[in-house]
Formats: sequence, structure tokens, C-alpha cells
Amino acid sequence: MSILINVILPIFLAVGVVTLAQPWLKLDTGTLSRISFHIFLPALVFESLLGADLGSSELGRFALASVVSTLALWPLGEVAARWLRLEGVTRGSFLIALLLVNSGNFGYPVVSFAFGESGLPPATIYVLVNTVFVATLGVYLAAQGRATAGMALRRLLSVPVLYASVFGLLANLGDLVVPEPVMKAVHLLSVATVPTSLAVLGLQLSQVFRGVDRDWRSLQVPALVVVLIIRLVLSPLLGLGVARWLGLQGVAHDVFVLDCALPTAVLVTILAGEFEADTSFATLSVFATTAASLVTVTVWLNWLIG
Repeated sequence: MSILINVILPIFLAVGVVTLAQPWLKLDTGTLSRISFHIFLPALVFESLLGADLGSSELGRFALASVVSTLALWPLGEVAARWLRLEGVTRGSFLIALLLVNSGNFGYPVVSFAFGESGLPPATIYVLVNTVFVATLGVYLAAQGRATAGMALRRLLSVPVLYASVFGLLANLGDLVVPEPVMKAVHLLSVATVPTSLAVLGLQLSQVFRGVDRDWRSLQVPALVVVLIIRLVLSPLLGLGVARWLGLQGVAHDVFVLDCALPTAVLVTILAGEFEADTSFATLSVFATTAASLVTVTVWLNWLIG
């Protein structure tokens, strides 16, 4: 119960305040999302990687585990899509709803509250891996063959988090000393990541709720149930197996399993809309998994921490 009250509930309350206030405030979701993604998050990634202990190869195994677990879900999703007889644009939205998780706006705050500073380096690695999958596999599946390899590469190279991770790793491995004024500026930007991410998630969910109101009649119940089961139950179970196989321990193990249990990324609705996939199903998947994660993430955290 303490996990629900002290870790999960504050996040949902903060997100809920923004979601409820949006109809009156009419905030610009795009601007806040861009400054969070292009400035605050890269600062946090750089600071986290710069201060991380990379000598133990723990983060390397964590990155490999993130790749393996995501790719392992892909054939499972393909089998489920065939069993559900999903075709065309709905199949694409179904697959990206299974594979892409909200490791930034939702995952970072949960990890920060549950594990403190020690959980941020592995959480950062998971965000980076998920970002690569968004820009490559996510684009391909959403477009169902209409996205070229060049398009996916250009999208990946335009993501600031990628460069922040490279510079952070180089500075860490090379024992480079970053000037104090620069580090203070980076820290000021990085501490804005969690509250801004929660605000962005609230604004995005406000848009999702409006989409749910419009698209409720087109709900595909069997496919949505499968998304809930795979995303919130089977994915963390798979994560447990991968973590044990690769020898993840301690905080890295717990953060990895938690990341595997996160709901569908809100970016899924953006990908579906941009590449003319089934936006209705994508919207409903984000809404349903985020709502259900109030229970499922609490259960997983109780098991991991308790």
C-alpha cells in the first residue's frame, strides 16, 4: 500500500492535475513536449551517464537486455496479430502499442521516486534503447513498409538524446572534466525533466481522452485485451527471464523489470497519425494501458522492492 501512496499515486495526481486543467488553460502541448524532449531530457541523460559507474559493464548488459526483451516481443506480437486476424493499419498500431513503452514521461518519475538517483543511469539506457526503436522499428511498423531505411536513419540522427548519450559516455570513459559552470547549467536543466515530463504526459493524455470519446465505438476489444496482457503482464515476466539470463542484479535488475512493465508510449499515437496507421486503436491502447498501470505497476513495484 505504501508503494501505491508514496510512488505511484503522486505521479497520477500530478498528471491528473494537468489533464484536468488543460481544457481551461489550453496549454501548447507541442512546445512543452519539444523543450522537454530536446533540452531537459538530453541534459538528464548527459548528467546521468557522466556520473554512472560504467566500469562494471552492468549498463552494457542492461542495454543488451533492453534490446533482447523488445525484439523478443516482436514475434509474439506477430503471432497474436495473426491469431486476431489483424491486417493493414490496425496491425501496425497493434504491434507498436506492444513494443514501445512510456519510459520517459512515465518511467523516469517512477524510477526516481522508487529507486532515487541510483536508478537513473539504467533508466537512461532504457530510454535510449526505446528511442532507437521508436525511430527505426516503430517507424517501420507504423508505416507498414512505406517508411524507407533512410527516413528511419534521419529520424534517429535528429534525436538530441542520442548525442547527449554519446557525449556523456565519451566524457565518462575518457575521464573528461566538464567545466563547473557548464555542469551547473546542465544540472539546472536536468532537474526540470521529471516535472516537465509529468506535465507533458498530462497534456498528452488530455488529447488521448478526447480521442477516446470520439473513437470509442470503433474499439476492438479482443486486440485491446491482448495489448493489456502482453504489455503489462507478459512483458515484465519476459523481462525477469532476460534479466536472470544476462545476470542483472540489484537496482539494475529492478529498474529493468519495472521498465518492461510500463504502459504504451504516448508517442504511439503520434506515429500512428503521421504514418496513417490506426490512430483510433493506438489512442485506446495508450489510454487503457496507462489507466491499468496504476494497478499493475504498483503490484510489480511491491514485488520488486518489498
